[in-house]
Amino acid sequence: MSATGRDLRDFLKVLETERELVRVRTQVDWNLEAGAISRLACERQAPAPLFENVKDYPGQQLAAVLLGPGRPMHARLALALGLENKAASVRQLIDQVKEGLRQRRRPVQVERRSAPCKEVVVPGAEANLLNYPIPWIKSVDGGRYIGTWNIVVVKDPESQWVNWATYRCMLRDEQSFTVLLLPDAQHGGHIFGKYEAAGKPMPIALVIGAHPAAHLAAITSLEHGVSEAEVAGGYLGEGVPLVKCETNDLEVPANAEMVIEAEILPGVRADEGPFGEYTGHVGHGSKAGLARVTCVTHRRNPIHTMANMGKPHDDAAIPQSILLSAVAEERLKRHGIAVKAVYYHTPQVAPAIAVKPEPGVHQRILGVLLTSPRMAQHGAIFVDEDVDVTDLQEVFWAMSTRMHAKSYQVIDNAMANPLNPALTPEDRQSLQTGFWVVNAWLPYTWSAEYRHAYTQVADFANSWPEDLKRKVLERWHDYGYER
Repeated sequence: MSATGRDLRDFLKVLETERELVRVRTQVDWNLEAGAISRLACERQAPAPLFENVKDYPGQQLAAVLLGPGRPMHARLALALGLENKAASVRQLIDQVKEGLRQRRRPVQVERRSAPCKEVVVPGAEANLLNYPIPWIKSVDGGRYIGTWNIVVVKDPESQWVNWATYRCMLRDEQSFTVLLLPDAQHGGHIFGKYEAAGKPMPIALVIGAHPAAHLAAITSLEHGVSEAEVAGGYLGEGVPLVKCETNDLEVPANAEMVIEAEILPGVRADEGPFGEYTGHVGHGSKAGLARVTCVTHRRNPIHTMANMGKPHDDAAIPQSILLSAVAEERLKRHGIAVKAVYYHTPQVAPAIAVKPEPGVHQRILGVLLTSPRMAQHGAIFVDEDVDVTDLQEVFWAMSTRMHAKSYQVIDNAMANPLNPALTPEDRQSLQTGFWVVNAWLPYTWSAEYRHAYTQVADFANSWPEDLKRKVLERWHDYGYER
């Protein structure tokens, strides 16, 4: 069994033991107050709050920002990945994710009677989503969001591929909610298009409060046809237990806190948003598909979950920086491109890529990354292999000192993500925009003599003899320094 246990409740115990969880026992209002508290917790890198006394909902709990920034920044992600050391380095976390991607585990089917998520079954006609503490997170949001830290399960009607993903879901009324599906940027939006073209509703399962490994798989930018359930097993180290839904043939994590079965109706749209998004800006409000509830199943006294996107860090940005970096490195490796490292300081936006300069290498890299909307949306920064791409100061240092004015370029007609706050009105209309490229590396055409004369790095690692460096490191405490 994983060090994080088998379900959300086990993970909460791990967080509490590691001082990454606070039980909030005073009454907190689901209407904005819980959102404000959890947003401030993100910005202060404070422990995740577990609200145990939610106004109007006695006996129900709401867990927030479970994978948000901790101390250190990626502490809760390290624990979610089963690492005993919550201070694991960014490089260790990326390698752990890459191992999970390579060592996928097939899920394990379980009987209905053995599935905790089936302890309470509410038929669709009797379901009332207002019976649960669905938060209104920010005052700038368009409503109460039932799905923020969630998994939406759908099945491609042609290939029968099952996709897990996290899409924002806004409450409409007692028995319906909207699901934001972007057809050009998301697998779920593309799949819904097939159902809608056939005039059929799309069955979905909205999963709340699964094991963190399952949620991590759902936000990993995987290629079409790859099973997120198997990737979740890779992260977990064992097959994820799945159970069949009550009103459709989808399978869901059996240990989830709650599963809302529904159908997204063809040709029907309802108001959705706006919503404070992962970009740190308010994401657009628009029309989105409308889902009608067909059944609700949950554990007794279910624990509800919520994310809280925003500037500068949140519980999507922290894990996605690691997940995207691992996926990008693996994808480039499969295409025969040997990069030293890739890191997304802001997920889905502009990766920093350390690679040995050679003719055409950045065009080859961009050719791979731009095939996936989540790999690179705004731009890319190329640096030499001696730059630590996980260190923003080093990346900016390379840009400030090694980038020639003529090394900046813009690629036109790249796919635009409507959540990008920098899009012009024209970009939003055409769903195309520019993509910038920064080459902050030293030209490979320069001679060794020229490099030696003008480009040697002046720092501790490169400017002193090895024996002297060892002496200084060994006597660091003797000099009066704590670290």
